Amino acid sequence: MKSGIHLGQQLRTLRIKNGYTQQQISDLLSLDRSTYAYYETNRTTPPLSTLKKIADIFNVSVSTLLDNEENLPTVFDPEALTFTEFDHNLSHVYELRPEERRLVALFRLSDRQTKGKILTALSDQTQKAPHKKP
Repeated sequence: MKSGIHLGQQLRTLRIKNGYTQQQISDLLSLDRSTYAYYETNRTTPPLSTLKKIADIFNVSVSTLLDNEENLPTVFDPEALTFTEFDHNLSHVYELRPEERRLVALFRLSDRQTKGKILTALSDQTQKAPHKKP
């Protein structure tokens, strides 16, 4: 594992790259913004359970957060309810509107069963409603 200094910088880089504010990430984690800021400035180290949630939000592994390994990005395959590796990142979270980024983050924090329910509900809803342009 690399030094704790690396972890804080990695958290900050991923947050900015994905277009989130510290407040948005802390809200998703149910933390005070100052607590998350302490993680980024290496004043404190997040517990493993929080690291897992952060990794899920940014769609990276915990080892990527800790070791800065270059892992292939993963994309959720709703048909198989699994994550599949791709050679390039198909999702550019930073290009999404704030409510879409929040939806992606909450989806990533959900368990497999909840993800399946969300996908089914959205699929059913979009089939019923006339298509609108964003």
